[in-house]
Amino acid sequence: MKPDNLNHMINLLKQTYLLNPAGIENELASLWGRYQAILDKPNWEDLNEARAILYTVGDLYCEKIAPEAIERRLHLLKEPMSIVEFMTAVDSQSAQLVSLRKDGLFADLEKFYVAVKTFKNKFNEGRWYLDEDKFIALYNSYNPDKDLEIGERGKFGEEA
Repeated sequence: MKPDNLNHMINLLKQTYLLNPAGIENELASLWGRYQAILDKPNWEDLNEARAILYTVGDLYCEKIAPEAIERRLHLLKEPMSIVEFMTAVDSQSAQLVSLRKDGLFADLEKFYVAVKTFKNKFNEGRWYLDEDKFIALYNSYNPDKDLEIGERGKFGEEA
């Protein structure tokens, strides 16, 4: 992993801790840019860096770290709610949002959630989120071990 990308990942976690949606979007954009640059001009070493970005940001961050960061703060809202209630309110564009947004913490959590969800659903030339299908095809074509192909979500062999 290139030092710049490691710094972006560390800063992404820092911005998450600080609940800074603009900082989170900036770090995700930087990692997306590097990931896309690798997919545009791949080599074996860089494809492994892209794999680290895809797994760390696409799976660990978007699926585990970000939702847990939101969930840990929901009890601090003026009107505490569960993670399911929060996501339902935001995703359904509930009429309650006008009232809920008066709570600054809710407004920040909503911006954070929307930023992460928007990032997770990004694609450029692929069909799957974060161009994972394009990555998999490139990774398998450059992989020196042709008997060990990678599949969706990093699964190998029979699981792929």
